[in-house]
Amino acid sequence: MSMRQIMVFRFYLCALFWLSLPIVLAATAAWQPPSQPKTAVIAHRGASGHAPEHTLSSYRLAALMNADYIEVDVRATKDGKLVALHDATLARTTNVETVYPHRSPWRVSDFSLRELKKLDAGSWFDPRFAGERVPTLDEVVRMLKAERVNVPLYVETKQPGIERAVARLLQKHGVLQRGSVMFQSFHPESLQALRPLIPRGVPLIQLVGEKEARSGRDELLQQIAVYADGIGLPLSAVTEEWVRAAHGRGLMVHVYTVNEPHDLARLCAMGVDGLFTDYPDRPGRIAACRRPAID
Repeated sequence: MSMRQIMVFRFYLCALFWLSLPIVLAATAAWQPPSQPKTAVIAHRGASGHAPEHTLSSYRLAALMNADYIEVDVRATKDGKLVALHDATLARTTNVETVYPHRSPWRVSDFSLRELKKLDAGSWFDPRFAGERVPTLDEVVRMLKAERVNVPLYVETKQPGIERAVARLLQKHGVLQRGSVMFQSFHPESLQALRPLIPRGVPLIQLVGEKEARSGRDELLQQIAVYADGIGLPLSAVTEEWVRAAHGRGLMVHVYTVNEPHDLARLCAMGVDGLFTDYPDRPGRIAACRRPAID
């Protein structure tokens, strides 16, 4: 090849590069790496780090902090009313020992709703919340609707046998639908009882304790995948292997209870699907927790 031919070849090669450059740049700008679904922030018992757990104040605050879900633990009173309470007894979060000193051990199931409504459920947390009452599930739903709070509920059935009553109440308020509610329980029989009562697409999450999570992972996931859509793991038991194994079974992974920033960042980066926190305002500060969801 002569020198003249080499020069002509170089000229055309350079011209081709500059002509194609805008197309390449446009394609590069248009391409984005695939986004990952964000990690759902679940307000643990409401915004329980800022207000007394399972009170209307706690739920309101969780909504203001833009939680993705508000957790509501549900129990039944002596007269069969559904109330928002975590503990099986009333001693820790109310003044029941003062109001009813002779009714130890103060089990929720030993009191009527009328009796519960006489208790102060806020002062134990801070005097500013004096006069807060134990709310019914009905009151929680009515308050959120009245105040136009569109945050889905994350309902935990704390005892088997209340599933039909819970489903019926949520159905009455138009909440028993995909995108408006999710259920969890430590009791497999409770989730199995819920399945025929709820619409397709409403998730069921099987909670497990630390001891259970540390034994027989694959067998446990196989059993859960038969009737549930996800698993709730304690913070102390979560590993990348756990997350991969659960996702491999098509199960979501939700983690409880996560309050420290370093744990929040680690779990969000790990790809967990949701985390319970007493401080729903904290994960919003961590970019990994707020990645845009896939359309």
